[in-house]
Amino acid sequence: MFFKSNGKILLSAEYLVLDGANSIALPSKLTQELFITKCKEKIIDWQSFDEKNNLWYQEKFILINEKLNYVGKKNPISEKVLSLLKHILKLKGPNNLMGNKLVNILNFNRQWGLGSSSTFVNNLAKWAQIDPYELLFSTFSGSGFDIACCDYNSPILYRNNDKSIVSKKISFNPNFADKLYLIYLGKKQNTEKSIKKYSEKKFEKINLITKINSINDKIINCKDLKDFENLIELHENIIGKAISMKPIQKSFFNDYNEGKIKSLGSWGGDFILATSKNNDIKYFEKKGFKTIFPLSEIVYLN
Repeated sequence: MFFKSNGKILLSAEYLVLDGANSIALPSKLTQELFITKCKEKIIDWQSFDEKNNLWYQEKFILINEKLNYVGKKNPISEKVLSLLKHILKLKGPNNLMGNKLVNILNFNRQWGLGSSSTFVNNLAKWAQIDPYELLFSTFSGSGFDIACCDYNSPILYRNNDKSIVSKKISFNPNFADKLYLIYLGKKQNTEKSIKKYSEKKFEKINLITKINSINDKIINCKDLKDFENLIELHENIIGKAISMKPIQKSFFNDYNEGKIKSLGSWGGDFILATSKNNDIKYFEKKGFKTIFPLSEIVYLN
């Protein structure tokens, strides 16, 4: 059996998507694949390979006295996988779970924050024929937008209002898309810790959500690069004030004159979005950032 899921980029709303704001999410053309074959032993033989075909994680899961566990030393990755498999075991029973070899193959660098966790969760849910959101929330925190991206090949508008999830295909392929770039900052953001830190903040969210939803609508329908830059700058200021963080352009790239820069996802790591009116990205290369993509190269636009 074979399953495949798309990665993700969260273009708007960031943390406010956790509180019911609309968000613009861009499914990635980069995927994670899951191959499943039967094995002779009544175990789950798990292997994960990176984009260079290097084995980066391996574990065997066994069932003893109706309790599922793994044979290796205790570690955070195995604990997460075990939690997911226990949830599947509870819903589907041992006969459907045990006696399988699962090979996961990433087609992107797992440090990039493009959804290495959400894609394998979605693949597992497809295999087990269960609700991917239920499986995700059994083990991970978050809004679930990354799960929504897994099976779309177009931009989507996503909302999770107290587990009432709405995702719909939208048209987003602005005539200035060739001026938009993704730059990897060289460090992976810990989403779980970032969400926990955000959840501890107390501030008025309803008004902010209304503002972000309005900006989303304008971004989707934007026809002019300068207008788009003004919108993402406004968006940065609103989110930055809410989470008590300085927008990244003001913090680290205040001498960038080619356009505007927007944080994505958890802020402070993974990818940023940059506009470049002259398609000149040498500024970032001179600062040591080597992983740079035109937006349309790695996400679906339409």
